[in-house]
Amino acid sequence: MVSTLLVVLVLSVIALGAAWLASTEEKTSFSAGVHARSVFSADAGSEAGINFLRVADTPPALNSADGVVAQTQDITLAGSQTFSFQCTFVGQSPRPGWGIEYPDYDYEVLSTGHAATDGTSLVKVLASRMFKTGY
Repeated sequence: MVSTLLVVLVLSVIALGAAWLASTEEKTSFSAGVHARSVFSADAGSEAGINFLRVADTPPALNSADGVVAQTQDITLAGSQTFSFQCTFVGQSPRPGWGIEYPDYDYEVLSTGHAATDGTSLVKVLASRMFKTGY
């Protein structure tokens, strides 16, 4: 009878350990999924900022003294996923081989992605776009 109780005790400890491991794995996989969704949301925000620069006919004008040319609030993607971006003018530099009337306008796109209640990621992209000046 004592050996039976010891075997039952050992099997109970093994079952308890397996249940604890399963619940830990579930929490870890959920957190990894939230993180991946927040990174993808931030990437979508950086792509939206780059697209803002891509479709501009002229260099975006400065809206404020700190160089911000575009800024969005939270834009919903799907479910709890949202993003926002801020596009900031960094500077202007000549493009080699094009002459002084074709400078590169350099911008920094900072995007924040959110997923669920606690998933947040930041993506920072530096983008250059050549515009012809003087027309």
